[in-house]
Amino acid sequence: MQEIQDLKQEIQQIKSDQKDMQRDIRNLETRTTVNEKDIVNINKLLDKISANTTWILRLIVGGLIGAALTFLMKGGGM
Repeated sequence: MQEIQDLKQEIQQIKSDQKDMQRDIRNLETRTTVNEKDIVNINKLLDKISANTTWILRLIVGGLIGAALTFLMKGGGM
């Protein structure tokens, strides 16, 4: 009779552990979803930064070319 009680207690403990694991899995799924959304937002920000950097580089190169042409047109190379 004691063995049956022990088995019942063990089954209850296993069920409790299973519920805890399911709760942990749900928590992990939720955190993963939030992290995925954060990653998408970060990627969008990186794309914007990259686009801005490209335009800054274009402006700098354009300014240098303009300055060089102005210098050459005023006879600065002679």
